[in-house]
Amino acid sequence: MSWTTSLFLRLSPLILPYLVLFCGGVFLTVCQSIGVLTPLPQDGGALDAYARLLTDRSFFASFVFSLGVAAASAFLAVVVGTLLAYRVWQLPERLAPAALVYKIPLILPHIAVAFVVLVFWGQSGILASAAHSLGLIQSMNAFPNVLYSGWGIGMVLAYTLKGTPFAMLLVMALLVRFDVRQVQTAAMLGASGLRIFSSIVLPRLAPAMHTGFIILFLYSFGAFDIPYLLSESRPGMLSIHVYNLYFKHDLARRPEAMAILTIMFGFAVLFIVAYSKVVRRLENGVRKL
Repeated sequence: MSWTTSLFLRLSPLILPYLVLFCGGVFLTVCQSIGVLTPLPQDGGALDAYARLLTDRSFFASFVFSLGVAAASAFLAVVVGTLLAYRVWQLPERLAPAALVYKIPLILPHIAVAFVVLVFWGQSGILASAAHSLGLIQSMNAFPNVLYSGWGIGMVLAYTLKGTPFAMLLVMALLVRFDVRQVQTAAMLGASGLRIFSSIVLPRLAPAMHTGFIILFLYSFGAFDIPYLLSESRPGMLSIHVYNLYFKHDLARRPEAMAILTIMFGFAVLFIVAYSKVVRRLENGVRKL
């Protein structure tokens, strides 16, 4: 038995589920997007589903809307998570165990976080009730329609709430290995807190921040659970667009749904490659300076 075969057999418990579930799912999605292995025989060319999408304004509106929601929520989660992690790292040792409360949102399902945002920010929610009780608004309906204003604010709030502790976890993993003497030396030399954070701490945290942004951005871009509760009807997130095509139209529209999923997967791969190259060039430029 060769070394390659032996290694494959040892890794088969990990490789086989990946090949069957992930690669098999991608293969089936791509096949159905070109009219192969579909529930109904497809007439026309293999790229008809893609051609229909390119002429569909609602698809482009959903694509741009999904990009905006994903970028805003991932950026906010990474920024807030980094700042909070830095403050937690600066706490005295006796308060460090209490700071672990930030991990609570990590165990909550995304659908639960969506309900939390709905309960607090809805026009019949807690904040609307408090504003009405304090006399700030005349009626509950006078509370601003934050969740369904057409800007995806509700989804941004939910993804930020869920993603902030995840970003904190990644950043804290680097901070616990950070030499605090560098900060102390800079402070002794007269550097301000902002200068210390931006010049000494932030560059060390950049790898975790970039990783967190990529993960949170791509998850928000393609997730279904939070948009199912908090997404506007028009423009909706791409995941809702796929759901409607797959379950609420006839079987002839299945290739379009699969084509959207294929485009989303291709975009995710290209985004990771492009983002990594941009970050690498920026880091190389900083090192040369």
